[in-house]
Amino acid sequence: MNDLIARCRRSTTWLKLAWVVLCLGIFLGLSRVASAEEVAILTSADITPYSETITAFKVALLPSFQVPTEYDLQGNMAKGRKLARRIRASNAKVVLAVGLKAAFTAKLEIQDIPVIFCLVIDPEKYGLPTDNMVGLSLNIPFRQHLKTLQTLVPKVSRIGVLFNPKKTKGMQNQLLQDAKALDTRIVAQEVHAEKDVSKALHAIQNRIDALWLLPDSTVLTENTLDFLISTTLEANIPVVGFSADLVRSSAVVGAYSRYKDIGKQAARLFHQLARQTSPSLLGTIISPGRVRQSINLRSARHLGLSLPLDVLRQFDEHF
Repeated sequence: MNDLIARCRRSTTWLKLAWVVLCLGIFLGLSRVASAEEVAILTSADITPYSETITAFKVALLPSFQVPTEYDLQGNMAKGRKLARRIRASNAKVVLAVGLKAAFTAKLEIQDIPVIFCLVIDPEKYGLPTDNMVGLSLNIPFRQHLKTLQTLVPKVSRIGVLFNPKKTKGMQNQLLQDAKALDTRIVAQEVHAEKDVSKALHAIQNRIDALWLLPDSTVLTENTLDFLISTTLEANIPVVGFSADLVRSSAVVGAYSRYKDIGKQAARLFHQLARQTSPSLLGTIISPGRVRQSINLRSARHLGLSLPLDVLRQFDEHF
């Protein structure tokens, strides 16, 4: 009888312990759900650059068990404004806005939560950032681009640029200022429509040592990229790209940030803003944390450029 009573007592003790563990598990689970609301991701659309950035951002947060809640505009600003209002009503401490439409939606609808935006070209043109925002710039400093080019072509002094003033006038103006400080001349030619690209390039190709590509959707299209690359190669003019894809497509060199690097940098900013350790970041645009350099070996050899090992080692990627 005594043994039976003892066994019953032990069983009761284990049941109590199990109950405590269960309650603790539920509590921790709820805590983790709450932590998921600490960061919200607002994305403009489901495209590869955005998804690569978001994946890297989420992976970088894993040590802190942050599980972001994602909201996809699907390219629709009206839907985006509704999603932004949902974010505003949540427990989100920080918002990551990926792409122009997401960033602009956040500007219109989210003023009381810190916002990190990225993958926005020429953000100042759209009144970004506001006082509760910090932006991650896509622009690599001119000095870095020039250094990358001069690694192969030391005597470059005249750089050609094609641009549509409605789209990249601000970038072109900044380029002029930066180049002047480095005693480099910019030979600029306006392009107002895709059909003008051929004429514009021919107008400047005899007056330049290299062609600098801007992220201008009038100048760079599926139809014009091959023309720009083939024409400059035939004229022995090196092309400077702003992405790995452009260097892979035969631009000779490029300096850029990878989408994964941008996602990791955004995660570091999230921790700073969530812990309120760097409120002074708000209202600013931050330069890329890591700049990569790449070279297209085939294009370099076609141009007769010297490629010793000490030069090649300066490039992160070879194509």
